[in-house]
Amino acid sequence: MIGPPRRTPVGGPRPPRRRERTDLYAEILEVIKRYHGQARVTRLSYAVGMPVDRLKVALDRLRSFDFVRAESYGEVVMYDLTVRGQQFLDTYWRMRAFTELLEGSPPRPSA
Repeated sequence: MIGPPRRTPVGGPRPPRRRERTDLYAEILEVIKRYHGQARVTRLSYAVGMPVDRLKVALDRLRSFDFVRAESYGEVVMYDLTVRGQQFLDTYWRMRAFTELLEGSPPRPSA
């Protein structure tokens, strides 16, 4: 029997947050970085957990921002991270640390 959804107790563990678009982009860029210019769409799809058709749209967008470059070898396309893509990742991880710090801190008492 399926019951109502479980609620976490106050102060208990939080449910995993939904991946935002920037989180997806960062994850794609991290996987591309891991493969050192040898990242193919299929590998990226499995590593990121995203269907190939949606991944191709995201890759096109990342290319338009100059975060990745694509090199064709016959029918095979390999993706590599650009300097600008690395700058995005550096900034993303810095901002993510601040966000987690702010979300985890108790509220300030009002005066």
